[in-house]
Amino acid sequence: MPVFGSARDGSFRSSLYPRVGLLLLLACLVDPPPTAAQELQLLPGVAESVAPSSEDRGVPLGGERVDPKLDLSTGYDDNILATETNTLQDARFQIDPSLGYRKEGSSYSVSTGAFLSSRLYAEETSQDNLDWGVGGMGELDAIPQTNLRAMVGYQYLTDPRGGINPPVQAPTPSQYGLIQSSVAGGYTLGDFELSLVAKLQVYDYNSANQKYRNREVYGLTGQIAYTFLPGYSVFVRATNTKTDFNNLSAPLPPPASPGNQVSQDNDGERFAAGFASQITHTISGEAYVGYLVQRYTSTAFKKIDGVLFHVDLKWAPSRNTSVWLKASREVVDANTLQSGGILYSVWGIEAEHQVWAHLRLKAGFSYYSGDYVGSPRDDHGYLLSLRADYRLSSHASLDLHYLYDDRDSNQAGEDYTRNQVSLGVKLEY
Repeated sequence: MPVFGSARDGSFRSSLYPRVGLLLLLACLVDPPPTAAQELQLLPGVAESVAPSSEDRGVPLGGERVDPKLDLSTGYDDNILATETNTLQDARFQIDPSLGYRKEGSSYSVSTGAFLSSRLYAEETSQDNLDWGVGGMGELDAIPQTNLRAMVGYQYLTDPRGGINPPVQAPTPSQYGLIQSSVAGGYTLGDFELSLVAKLQVYDYNSANQKYRNREVYGLTGQIAYTFLPGYSVFVRATNTKTDFNNLSAPLPPPASPGNQVSQDNDGERFAAGFASQITHTISGEAYVGYLVQRYTSTAFKKIDGVLFHVDLKWAPSRNTSVWLKASREVVDANTLQSGGILYSVWGIEAEHQVWAHLRLKAGFSYYSGDYVGSPRDDHGYLLSLRADYRLSSHASLDLHYLYDDRDSNQAGEDYTRNQVSLGVKLEY
């Protein structure tokens, strides 16, 4: 499994990738199965996050399975707020229980789940937070040559500190409710596959000074893929996005008129062409390149456009070693009030090696940049992650994780460095 996970990844909520979607290759085989035409992804939700590490996990109940998991860890963070000055440091303890449910039929599958995540600090108790979520997803293959998938869920989450676009004016954890819904359909016609996916996300912030970030985000993507050889496919893809903010922005800084507030509503398109293929015997993955544009209702915010790209390749030189090469670019709604959006780019490499049957080592390095379009601010930084997993038994493992985060900004007072370390135990039936 790659080193850098989703926003909720055990001991660390990494801000390496914003919640605009993460497409990860998780297989670790020397000779993986042929890559089919790239499938459009649903929103990553609760059912996916509580899924077992392998299909044979879980408690069997007839044709169903229940997947209980529990992660316990203790650690230390030397810059909790990810700030340049007045840093907070403290020891912490984290409890992450989850429960999943799966059922499969001849032409359908259903999975549901729920999780809790509690982070407690030894002295800085104002930084304690509790996240939770419930959700489900399903797939239906009852109609010949047609595949239908859907997910829905609700999560109560804490904004990660650091990286680009951190919460502003938030000395205590910034928390929000997130409603997610996504529906996808695909139809195969010979060597062609036609796909469509619709997405909705509704953000509702808890703190009064973060209410200007409440919004609904809509997305609609269509794709045509062509498999010209077994395991080799190309595709073209088009996406329309729309974001409706519920409130006006907080008062804009100079040179805007004092107290001036505007709407951050925006819409845009993405156009891309790429491939999803078994490139060689040991290299597989997908890559695409295209064009993106995001337009804002208010003239106070500048239009964002430029090259869109995404790379997610896996190299498996041996049965025990895997290397991932990743790169992506997207637009993120800005929290700072000088810019409507941020052109966010990230490049990274990750490696995993099975040293012994019970010991797995992982390492990752990424470089990221954030262009606050319409504002003079530019951020860049990098993350270094080192991890060791030691399996104690078929149901328990130890996890040691170190994460170094370094951000440099041309805006005064926005540089920081941060070290986090944790040691935990993971229990999975």
